[in-house]
Amino acid sequence: MRTRIFRLAWKPSRVVTEMEIWSLLELTPDADVRSVKRRYAQLLKSTRPDEDAEAFQRLRDAYEQALSIAQAGQDGALSLQALELAPCEVQPVAATAVPDSVHEQVAVLVEASSSLDVALQQAVEMQLERELQLYLLTRCSSLGNEDEKAILLWAMERLQWLSPWQADYLPRAHLEMLAARLLVQELQKAEMLLHAGEERAALDVLVALAKSEWLQPFERRLQFQEGVLRLLERGEHWSPAFFERLTDRLGWHEEQGQLPCPLERWERLCGRCEGQAMKQRLLKHLGEPWPLNAEQRAAWLLLKPLSPRERRYLVDRFSEEDWWACESLDSLFRQSYPALPSQLGAPDWKDWQRWQPRKWASAAACYAWLLLVATMLLNLLYSDAPREVAARGKGLQGAVVETLITSLVIIGLLASLVRGWSWLTRYMVRVDLPLSRLLLPASWHDLGAGMLVLRHCVPAAAFAFLVAVFDPWDSGWALTAGVFALALLFLGRVGSGGAPWPRLATGLSGFFKVDYSRKAEW
Repeated sequence: MRTRIFRLAWKPSRVVTEMEIWSLLELTPDADVRSVKRRYAQLLKSTRPDEDAEAFQRLRDAYEQALSIAQAGQDGALSLQALELAPCEVQPVAATAVPDSVHEQVAVLVEASSSLDVALQQAVEMQLERELQLYLLTRCSSLGNEDEKAILLWAMERLQWLSPWQADYLPRAHLEMLAARLLVQELQKAEMLLHAGEERAALDVLVALAKSEWLQPFERRLQFQEGVLRLLERGEHWSPAFFERLTDRLGWHEEQGQLPCPLERWERLCGRCEGQAMKQRLLKHLGEPWPLNAEQRAAWLLLKPLSPRERRYLVDRFSEEDWWACESLDSLFRQSYPALPSQLGAPDWKDWQRWQPRKWASAAACYAWLLLVATMLLNLLYSDAPREVAARGKGLQGAVVETLITSLVIIGLLASLVRGWSWLTRYMVRVDLPLSRLLLPASWHDLGAGMLVLRHCVPAAAFAFLVAVFDPWDSGWALTAGVFALALLFLGRVGSGGAPWPRLATGLSGFFKVDYSRKAEW
């Protein structure tokens, strides 16, 4: 029997039915997105718009609808099995309930009528209403296309199908199967609307579905609630505002004890809602043209795909509050939302910690002072300085104290100059990063998070020249090169994440540590 599209007064007809979609593409309904695209590309070679515009338009419509169906399936579209609504197998009703001659008569009557309303009126006049309903029930075997769904919706309105007033000769198991399939299709419609970002339309679909008379029976009501719960649990395209409006319209209130599921599952769903709120908040932060507060800057550093130059430029302007915000966001991801960074496209979000400022300034100042004061004291002992001190009437102890004070003053001034230079080089990142990648080992510059040529090597060279001023042996460039090499080794160590202080103190503390647990056993 040929497929026919009923042109009902209340529903416009489709040019391409779902059955024709797969027939035109020569695919099965379970085809994936890749198969649909490949087959469409193959058919375009033989169906060209300049040769047969009508055939090309049908092919294009079939391709777009098949692609939409395949994408919905890949995005976790709801199904009978997913909702645990699969009804029992039922036998066809036409072969046993309606004689073949009457079946053919009713089929001819329906095919010849301009609408189902006309067919029903004629069937009543011919006393074939029972046979018409059974015939239409066979046409709605699976709701596999729009024609079958149109017949079911018409029968629900005119013949009270899926209601307590439906005809008693209709197989209840068959109608329950149709009810389950209709429910799944309506939930799929709401899911696709959510996926497209149309929350208002999806809410209207679900609220209208909840008010439908055919869903008022207890079992179907439970199926509907389970379907909505699965939709919320599986989907990722709804907002907390949508969740609040939906639960309010459906009458789900935790305070009043009106929940559609056990409390544990409801709490997980509320936690998912909080995760959705967090996701949208972070997406809003990432969409800003530039972060203006600590929370936005933390989101940018942990989640936004930035180049090393952009990341260096960002963290150079971080304050202590910004780093605290990064710690808080990191802790939130680890404890509550471990999958959220991957959903936002940032699988390497833990990489932010290597951009934290290394605490090596005090160690560098201490090492620099020790090196400078040692050079100045050697210069005092092995040069003409002792004779000059004696000529001035100063003792050696006074000269040493003067040297110590002078070295401290020099290191203090040098630290201030280095701090100002570091601030100035924040505006030279465009030049500093390429130079660092070219001249320094990869473990030292660490893609911009470690040592930099202009920011760190230039002050190290300046310090080496300063130490060479007090060279007691007049060794020329040897002392300068040695001091500069020591400074580079120190900067390379701290730049690659090493400790600025030696491990001697840690080793001694471990050696003298008392094992109180063993002492308690004694």
